[in-house]
Amino acid sequence: MTPTPRRPRLWPWLLLLLVLVIGGIVAAYFLTRDDGGPASNTHVPDLVGLSTSVAIQQLGQRGYPAIVKGRVSTGARLGTVLSQAPTAGTELDRSQQVTIIVARGPSTVEVPNVVGLSAVQALVRLQAANLKGRNVQIQSVQPKGRVIRQAPAGGSEAKKNATVVLTVSKGSKPVTVPPMTGLTEAAATATLTQLGLRLSVSRIAASQPKGIVISQQPAAGTRAQKGSIVGLNVSTGPTTTGATGPRPRRTVPDTVGQDETVARRTLVTAGFAVSTVDQPAADPSQEGIVLRQTPAGGDRVPPHSQVVVYVGRASG
Repeated sequence: MTPTPRRPRLWPWLLLLLVLVIGGIVAAYFLTRDDGGPASNTHVPDLVGLSTSVAIQQLGQRGYPAIVKGRVSTGARLGTVLSQAPTAGTELDRSQQVTIIVARGPSTVEVPNVVGLSAVQALVRLQAANLKGRNVQIQSVQPKGRVIRQAPAGGSEAKKNATVVLTVSKGSKPVTVPPMTGLTEAAATATLTQLGLRLSVSRIAASQPKGIVISQQPAAGTRAQKGSIVGLNVSTGPTTTGATGPRPRRTVPDTVGQDETVARRTLVTAGFAVSTVDQPAADPSQEGIVLRQTPAGGDRVPPHSQVVVYVGRASG
């Protein structure tokens, strides 16, 4: 009886095929993955024909700073990328610069990037580029007077004498100064710090217990910008009398109308502590001038008491 021929076994071949497929997938992963490190390579995108803003955005997404240069062109839409260096597809380390040449008309200019500058600096930069600036103020955590955004964006094209709208920070939202009188110095310090306010403490003899706030400037309920100073007079305890008698008092000099620096020097020389509070000036001539003070000039108070001077500051 003739033996039945044995069928070839398929599973070794299937196993070998599976190993080859898995190996190919793993190899492709390691050859194509990009770990995003600073030394990793990528390729320069094709930017020709794109608008300047889109080209800059694409370069930024890949970690390439853009250098924008203009060239007068009558056949292309203004702001369109005409050429680039390096060319599209070039392998280039991140952080390397890519130069794009954009179409510019004979009466157009490149808009400078002024974000991060002060409003005054931005206006000067725009004027140097034959452009105008218009400020729009918003409340922001950014420092007062800093340019947050601009339109058109830096690097784009605009006609000469066109207006660039600048979004400028007018500082954070004002906070309401809470009542401090009667609190301990520690409690008052914690409350003001939490609100983003600073404090200046003067210690004076008073009938209240030692360490208790007996007065404040500005008054409770006043609206103040974060970072403003709140002056506190803190009791050192009741005045003691003895052979020398009660603690003497001094006359507060009148500094209203003086320059801030002169007023501060006058008060310190007279033996008083000084804190400054900004106050909007109705007239530009009042910039840096003491508009009022507390205690008023001529009042008699203990030596080393705090005098709060309100100095004019131009709004906006």
